[in-house]
Amino acid sequence: MKMTSRILAVAAAPILACLVPLAAQAQLPGSKLPGGGVTPNFTGIWERAEGIRFNPTNELPPFTPAYAQKYKDALAARSRGEVVADPTSRCLPPGMPRLMVASYPLEILQTAGQVTIIAEWSSQVRRIFTDGRGHPPEDELDVTFNGHSIGHWEGQTLVVDTVGLRGDTSFDASPLQHSDQIKVSERLRLADPKTIEDVITVTDPLAFTKPWVVTRHYKRGAAGLQIMEYVCEENNREIILPSQLKKSP
Repeated sequence: MKMTSRILAVAAAPILACLVPLAAQAQLPGSKLPGGGVTPNFTGIWERAEGIRFNPTNELPPFTPAYAQKYKDALAARSRGEVVADPTSRCLPPGMPRLMVASYPLEILQTAGQVTIIAEWSSQVRRIFTDGRGHPPEDELDVTFNGHSIGHWEGQTLVVDTVGLRGDTSFDASPLQHSDQIKVSERLRLADPKTIEDVITVTDPLAFTKPWVVTRHYKRGAAGLQIMEYVCEENNREIILPSQLKKSP
């Protein structure tokens, strides 16, 4: 079924190529919006304004009893000195919504029919389709680290819905867990010309008793700032020199 959908998508590409520019012209930065005003310009490099905890307020999510117990058990294990590994310590991608913590800068490219978010962390790419398409049928949806994202503009706010997310990622380095029923919605807007506000709503009927709403902010990077290559497998962010290695007795 998934292969068939990909073949159909390829076959439809020439048609979409003609339709997308017309449907998406109002999505380009500076384009006039139907209700007045213009589409905001998100294009550029952005750096997190808060810390690397997913929720800047440090409040815990509204866990169900089962997931609250999982969290308590993980904290107890850590207090005993046991290793409760962060998946990213094995060079796995952070996944969504942790990618939006932006431990390293993000680059946003705002084009007709798509908003692309490139994370320096693990060189991850997130595509938000704004060409009017919906999510694939559930039986054809690939479950991935960053999921399948679609978006549309409500005035000057980009509204995004993300599904198809893995259940084995984490929200941050703490042992906050979720299930494979997780879904993420976002409302991104320019709070001012140099600040993006992202209101992130996480729903998970197995892990949470109600939606968990977290607000994060990003500051526009200085002129000339670029994202760098990030290769976790080579540990190029914590280089160990030969002289620092302990010699065997």
